[in-house]
Amino acid sequence: MKILLIHSKNVEVHKNKEATTNPQEFKENLIKMEGLVLVAFVSVEDQDTYDIEIISKQGADVIEEAILSITGFPEKIKQKNDIIREHNKNIESDKIKGNPKKIQELILDRSMYNVDKVLVYPWAHLSKFLSNDSKAMDVCPKIAEILKEKGIEANFSPFGWYKSFKLNCLGHELAEMHRDVKLFIQPDEHIANTQFKVLIPEGKELDIEFDKDKNFKKVIGLEDKDFILFLKSELGTRRIDKGEDPAHIKIMKEFELIDFEPNSDFGNLRWYTKGMIMKNLIKQYLENSLIDFGAIMIETPIMYTVKNHKLTAQTARFPARTYWVESGKNRFLLRFAGDFLQFDMFSGMNLKPQYFPLRVYEWEQYDFRREQEGELTGLRRLRGFVMPDFHTLCKDLDSSIEEFKKQYQLDKTLMEDLGLKSYIIFRTTQNFYKENKNWIKDLVKAENQPAFIELWEDRYYYFILKFERAVLSAQDKSATLATIQIDVESALEYIEQEGKRREKYNISFIDTDGDKKHPIILHNAPAGGLERILWGLIETAEREKSERVSGFKLWLSPIQVRIIPVGMDQYKYAEEILEIINKKGYRADFDDRDEKLGKKIRSSEIDWIPYTIIIGNNEQQNQTVSIRKRLIGEKLDEKKNTSEQINNIKLEQLLKMLENETKGYPIYKLPIPFRKFSTKISFRK
Repeated sequence: MKILLIHSKNVEVHKNKEATTNPQEFKENLIKMEGLVLVAFVSVEDQDTYDIEIISKQGADVIEEAILSITGFPEKIKQKNDIIREHNKNIESDKIKGNPKKIQELILDRSMYNVDKVLVYPWAHLSKFLSNDSKAMDVCPKIAEILKEKGIEANFSPFGWYKSFKLNCLGHELAEMHRDVKLFIQPDEHIANTQFKVLIPEGKELDIEFDKDKNFKKVIGLEDKDFILFLKSELGTRRIDKGEDPAHIKIMKEFELIDFEPNSDFGNLRWYTKGMIMKNLIKQYLENSLIDFGAIMIETPIMYTVKNHKLTAQTARFPARTYWVESGKNRFLLRFAGDFLQFDMFSGMNLKPQYFPLRVYEWEQYDFRREQEGELTGLRRLRGFVMPDFHTLCKDLDSSIEEFKKQYQLDKTLMEDLGLKSYIIFRTTQNFYKENKNWIKDLVKAENQPAFIELWEDRYYYFILKFERAVLSAQDKSATLATIQIDVESALEYIEQEGKRREKYNISFIDTDGDKKHPIILHNAPAGGLERILWGLIETAEREKSERVSGFKLWLSPIQVRIIPVGMDQYKYAEEILEIINKKGYRADFDDRDEKLGKKIRSSEIDWIPYTIIIGNNEQQNQTVSIRKRLIGEKLDEKKNTSEQINNIKLEQLLKMLENETKGYPIYKLPIPFRKFSTKISFRK
């Protein structure tokens, strides 16, 4: 909905002639409103008529806010002037230095900043994307009715007529305003009696204590310091740290993995070659793992219409975070998840009982969420991101729980294979937890670490259970990576909400007993969004750098092997080794700079290279290599050693070591220019 607000002295509207085949009934030929009138010109758009009760209330709220802005404006200016006078007084008395500020004057007399009446006027010319639904004509009368209920004198102008009108815009500071109102369906949250607990592996539940401001205080009986920091992040004050960049930003730039794109919307990225290697490796690894798990693969478009009520039911829950694309007289929403088109596809399928569990995977490149600018923090929260998304249709709730347990283990393995340490969270209703506590305790016991439990009094969203794996940053800020949700709502034909039936996807199948049934849907982001995976890897390395050896696992490292000759005499042998290793599918580069050996080794250390080959005269004569193997992820010893030395081994032994360490993981080639320092491309000045 678009609203243009004009503050006018007196208004006249003359009804002239029918403009449509079905104009709105309106007996009067003249609307005459005297006094200070706020005229609200309203365009009802395509998505609005999904629920005209909600959009009408939103429109009325916006108009009421505009009235309060106008009537409160003189007092606002008075308060500003009081501050200015005090400021100027301090300058005159030499208490502070600076130039006096000018007192602000109202354009009109104070009495003119008032609203006696409101006229709601249908005005098609504010939008290209008008609703064609006949219910659109009811919006302006409903807005007027709601305003009357608020004690505001209001009228509406009829829809579907040619009309002439007279306005006298007052021309003060707020006499003309424009508002863009997005349909917003907000589920009722039942958080008043939410319970928070810590479940420890021994099966005991520990209570969480809060201070008077409802921030996390302590957990009696819990000694895990990192988990306590995680709880503080989850339950403490959610403030945004300004002026301190997250630790991963410096590393992602210095390693030339990813960077911010200044020519795009803030929160979108450019990927450099080494970042692309990691991106494609993760993609291939996840797809291989999910295919082995039994998933099929699909792909859906990144934009979709908002005229389909099945889609609107969900997209209208996130109106402030949507991007729009225009195409002729239509507009499309850039997706912020794959659910909508996937579920619409499921609703058109002839599902059969033998399909279940039906596991469907999509590599969503890209999803878009227009996060608030203050929330954008490096790779942790973005406006354009890659989301590996995995949905599973299950026959009933019992089978969905069994599938959840399997996917819990799957995500655990994926996170471990990536090298991510995670903290686990279960969010569910108090009744569901009571009925399913035993198997949840079994999972926590097997994990051998505490779990954060959030228990709602009632379900207020589409899922009955939401499980999360979160990672803690170097600055002790948590963020969710992998998540699994048991969705008991989306597959239904409709739900009852606020006394109304709201259309859902109507995903159904005919069971073996002949009855039509709706499956339960598992939502799974295996290992999380791609950018957040890299965020977690780098932040974890920085967080633990004083205790553990930093680095990426061998299979994921952009450069797996670096070859460093002691002198020029070994260059030819180094090039032979370089060619052999790269032909085997491993990513090796050759530091052929005219630099001292110590500097080259330090460079390899800084770059977190897993295997550094040192070639001297002995190695060349014996046709062997000596290796510094980086102890990635292992605890630092007293001497803070990051590598172990392996001297004079045959190249075949090294290749066997590489094979053993990368077995089962995808292979990805290193582009030729990156195989030598003398030809390596640098993207940053």
